[in-house]
Amino acid sequence: MRRLLHPNQLRAGDRVRDMRIVRRLGVGGYAFVFLVERKSRRAVMKMAALPASQADEDRVDAWMRREVLSLECVEHSHLLPVREWGRWPDPEAGHAYFVTPYVPASTFHVWRWRERASLHRAVGVLCELLKPLEALHERGVCHRDIKADNVLVREGDDRPFLIDFGAVHLPWARPLTEGLAPGTLYCQPPEAIAFLASEAARRGSRLEARPSADLYTFGVLLYETLTGCRPFNTGWPMEELLVAIASTPPLEPQLLAPEAPASLCALASRLLAKEPGQRPLSARAIREELERLRKEEGHTEAWQVPAKPPSECARAKERFPDVDVLEMTREESPRPALPLPRRWARGLALVLVLGLLGVGWMLLRMALVSSGEDGFHAEPTAPAFPASTEKGTQSVPSAPSTEAPPAPPAPTPEPSRLCAVLTRLLGVAAAQFVGCATLPERPDPIGYLASCPPEARATPVKLGFALEENPSFLYPGSPATPASDDPIEEGGPLNLKPGPVSAYMSANVNGQEVEFIISGEAVTLPQRVYIRFDRLHLPDGSLLPICGVAVNGLHEYGLETFAKVPTRGVKIDPDKVDKSPGSVVLDGPRFETVLQGPEGYPVPRISLAPPDWR
Repeated sequence: MRRLLHPNQLRAGDRVRDMRIVRRLGVGGYAFVFLVERKSRRAVMKMAALPASQADEDRVDAWMRREVLSLECVEHSHLLPVREWGRWPDPEAGHAYFVTPYVPASTFHVWRWRERASLHRAVGVLCELLKPLEALHERGVCHRDIKADNVLVREGDDRPFLIDFGAVHLPWARPLTEGLAPGTLYCQPPEAIAFLASEAARRGSRLEARPSADLYTFGVLLYETLTGCRPFNTGWPMEELLVAIASTPPLEPQLLAPEAPASLCALASRLLAKEPGQRPLSARAIREELERLRKEEGHTEAWQVPAKPPSECARAKERFPDVDVLEMTREESPRPALPLPRRWARGLALVLVLGLLGVGWMLLRMALVSSGEDGFHAEPTAPAFPASTEKGTQSVPSAPSTEAPPAPPAPTPEPSRLCAVLTRLLGVAAAQFVGCATLPERPDPIGYLASCPPEARATPVKLGFALEENPSFLYPGSPATPASDDPIEEGGPLNLKPGPVSAYMSANVNGQEVEFIISGEAVTLPQRVYIRFDRLHLPDGSLLPICGVAVNGLHEYGLETFAKVPTRGVKIDPDKVDKSPGSVVLDGPRFETVLQGPEGYPVPRISLAPPDWR
């Protein structure tokens, strides 16, 4: 029987207490989400990616407890109540989890596209969504991460539910972080970006949570609903995106969607105002305005046109090539929202101080000055407290994969780490200009699988492998060495060098789980690691040819490096970081392997990561 130690090991049929895992629903910045069943009744369980730890600088365990407290303190028909909380597998020191009712639903945009919902219908859902936001704001609570992926629309009656309170602000609770709370980067309001710029010169403060920030993010949601596009292009380099959010108005909604009602476009533009004081006064005021417009104009043709899926929004892209059109994603595995931990904010502040943003820095400073009294307000932050030991939902760690305990601040950039950061922020040319080595060519995993020889394609069928992504763990030892005191075998972070590599792979063979060793080669880039496997070791020591590639939890080729995504809570020891050329740090050994079969043999649907993630 398998010994389950980490939520990333949980599979259908496994048990957490008296709950049976039905399937994994998704992976987020803090936790894993599962559909579970108890006595034939289904529920949703959110489980921390890391166990409780006193060394957790980013306070992810406390964020989990805060999420539960926020759901317990505000009861509303559009919020999902907490039915149970606890820890697993150890009831005192394990991974925190909590359970909420299961709602058969889709995220907001997916619901619009699948239902071909008219604007009249979609605005009706948004009006209902504003009601729990009103209730939260009346109690001084701010959600701080409103977006389409955090709005579920129930099948049958279109009732919306606001979910994911992992970044919530509770007015009576002590601060958990300096700077910004976790959130989604492209949804951050301008005053938050200006605050980040100010952090380059001022430490020990945090951004005061205000309802106006929630209203801004609701404006992002309304803008996307009207246009099918994001206000700012998430594919831009980070410095360009931040400068745009802080200082540049988005394209007028009617330029992207001429058929959209002018009244709704005007409201969206007001919600996205750079100055918080220029936005509507409250969630209630927005709801009342939307309800009035829906009543007065809802019968017109513009309000009755069915929603267009992204595939039918090519006209906007043709007219404005730089626009960021929404994409239809597989709902079961949404891309995790990148959190904004203190490490990230400090890194950005360092970039600003060094002047790497040039004109962008000046624009941010202009935005900072212009925000004035209605802009951000910095509050002193209390010293960090030790992790709480009070009984209750302790908190949630944040990162997918068999991760190690929480992390201290990111280590002082070593040359290889600095080059990775410079490459990500400034591009390869600028990184090379300051002395970084030329990067190896990115592998082609699709081409590798397509050119797989017949004898290698035959292996999965010969062994009776089930059609699925196979859970895999990098084999400890060269070229995978620990990057902290946490053993790789227990999910600790690791250094990985380019070259030959081996891994354990669990495969479903005729209904039974069998473990194999697979071997191949790794190619390491600053942002991503690509691994292709060509040999499978049978228990008797013989070898079979295979064609396999490593994929991440988002069904994408390759694995993100710690330089690309500094996973919250993962502890890296600077003294154990391998600084040799080409070596990168991964936050854990866990990944999935996809094997190529014969012609016509079905394989899981895998995609390339977005361009700036490759």
